[in-house]
Amino acid sequence: MKTKFLTLMMLLLTIVAFAKTEAMSKVTNEQLETLENQYGDMYELPVGDKIAYLREPNMVDYKRAFSAMQRGTDIDFGEAMLDALFVAGDEDIKKVDDYFMPARKILIDFFNYDDAEVTPLKDGKYKIDIGEHSCVVRKITRDDLKLAEKKNPSGKPFVTQEKLFEIVCVEKDQAFNNRGDAKIRFPLFQAIEELQNQKVAILKKRLPMPS
Repeated sequence: MKTKFLTLMMLLLTIVAFAKTEAMSKVTNEQLETLENQYGDMYELPVGDKIAYLREPNMVDYKRAFSAMQRGTDIDFGEAMLDALFVAGDEDIKKVDDYFMPARKILIDFFNYDDAEVTPLKDGKYKIDIGEHSCVVRKITRDDLKLAEKKNPSGKPFVTQEKLFEIVCVEKDQAFNNRGDAKIRFPLFQAIEELQNQKVAILKKRLPMPS
């Protein structure tokens, strides 16, 4: 009789604990509205039978995640990103491998930003348009690259790109002063990278001359 009572108590405790976990993981529309007012754009990340709610990443999040990857592995990148962006939902998506593994893979979708439009101007300058915002940069030289790299001696992610932009920028909209806006920064850095490699270089092994 005592054994049966203990079994029933354990079962009851398990049910209560499960119910509490379910209640904690469910997010109401009112809570989501509050989170949207706090963080701006929100994203749903369903994985199997669970769901997480993520805020939009900024450059600080990317820098921390890439720093974690530099010190460790791709897994560390995924952990850092999920920890930074997770604002509500099922914690199992961060903690349980069966949920975390597919979740970290899908985070790459955040990198799908609109491409910048690059227009050549006079005197070796280029106009870079990103949405409604634009800036003008001059031609990039090897000395510019050396200087930018020297200003980032510890090799922190994205710092060299920031320094290079500061060096070559001639004029810019106010939006380019916001270093945390990934929607501006990623297309900008991509455009600057492309401006460094406008000509195609191919290394071929030379065939011996026929005797």
